[in-house]
Amino acid sequence: MPAHKILHPQPRRILVIKLGALGDFVQALGPIRAIRHHHPQAHITLLTRPPFTALGKACNYFDDVMIDPSPRSVRAWCQWRTQLRAGGFARVYDLQNNDRTALYLRLMAGRQRPDWIGA
Repeated sequence: MPAHKILHPQPRRILVIKLGALGDFVQALGPIRAIRHHHPQAHITLLTRPPFTALGKACNYFDDVMIDPSPRSVRAWCQWRTQLRAGGFARVYDLQNNDRTALYLRLMAGRQRPDWIGA
């Protein structure tokens, strides 16, 4: 029988990643609402692109909104890694699920790797 990783039962800090286009963001509102409903006491942060920050703040499912900086230099990538790790996220819901967000998982993996749930 394969061993399964045990997820944090009620993570305190959650990151939701949705970087895509407006239509994709709107379609993700159902899953986002379900995440908030399932984790009513958690501090939930949205990671998105600048055009969607206002929408993320307006939908009232998130406590914070982080802007994906799209780092280009090695120094910028190191700063981004530090910022991601400083978030203290116990769980990540990756609603983008692409190569970029897979890289973010590797950046966040330090001593304590968060539960990572891809869409």
